[in-house]
Amino acid sequence: MFSQTQAYEKQEINKVTPHVLLCYDGSPSSYRALAYLKQVFYQTELNITVLKLIEHPDKTSSQWETSLIKKFKREDEIEKKAREVFLNAEKELKNVASSLEKYVRGKVFFKVQFRVGHLAEDILRIARENLFDGIVVGRRGLSKLSTYFIGGVTHRLLEKCCLPIWLIRGERWNKKFLVGLDLGEMGLRVVDYVSFVLSFHPEAEITFFHIFYPFSSKKSFEGSFSEALKELKHPEYQDFLTKANNLILENGLPKEKIRLIMKRGFLGPAAEIIKMAKKGDYSTIVLGRRGRGSLTKFFLGSVSHKVTTYFEDRTVWLVI
Repeated sequence: MFSQTQAYEKQEINKVTPHVLLCYDGSPSSYRALAYLKQVFYQTELNITVLKLIEHPDKTSSQWETSLIKKFKREDEIEKKAREVFLNAEKELKNVASSLEKYVRGKVFFKVQFRVGHLAEDILRIARENLFDGIVVGRRGLSKLSTYFIGGVTHRLLEKCCLPIWLIRGERWNKKFLVGLDLGEMGLRVVDYVSFVLSFHPEAEITFFHIFYPFSSKKSFEGSFSEALKELKHPEYQDFLTKANNLILENGLPKEKIRLIMKRGFLGPAAEIIKMAKKGDYSTIVLGRRGRGSLTKFFLGSVSHKVTTYFEDRTVWLVI
């Protein structure tokens, strides 16, 4: 029979370290994403692959050669240029990876590839092929018009992605995470994802936040998932809280890092989440891309869309 210490050590050995893909292009927004990982995941077990997609010189060339000799010469020049561009990008990413290694405790890799198609499509292909646990992208500033589209590449990532996406905004971040919870399958996915990624985080403060129906008899609750199970007797809450609590235990997220807040709200889920994030000074907000029911589309005024486009100074993780 194992002792408690032996059982704990076995559990730690079997745990898989989260691995995220950081999209980097040298822009201010990608520097912001890099800074976020350094600040929020300082001394945390997190594996990171830094990705830079570059344009092949052949695609930027508009010259058309009729002479076979000139054509071969031109192709040789393009190949030399491509190698130079690739090695420069590789050197840049090596420095970026080295700087990350000083902050996180996990492994840091870097990958340079020539673009094949649309930037977002290439990112998604690489993310799927390598089974990453999330895609980290810096969000550019939004105009009033582009607020509804969140930029071309990011829009396409959100539209087609089957992985969680971290949309990085802000300049300074703490280690407080506000996790919006909807009952149902998506809510459980969010719990599973957060408890997996943050189970390694030594300083994370995690608040799971749920809004009761406007005319619910229960006005508010604050405590642990176990305490909520004793207090909320409705079958729907019993089922969800039991499954959520089991996921937290399975992923090894320490109970002292989390609290559950549930309250009745009349402003709507998005407004209540925004209000809570500002009041509690949470710099990272975690949401499911869709709420209960497949009709709640991200780009049609859902909670995720409203919260994501509202904040200029906070990061939002969207769990798919």
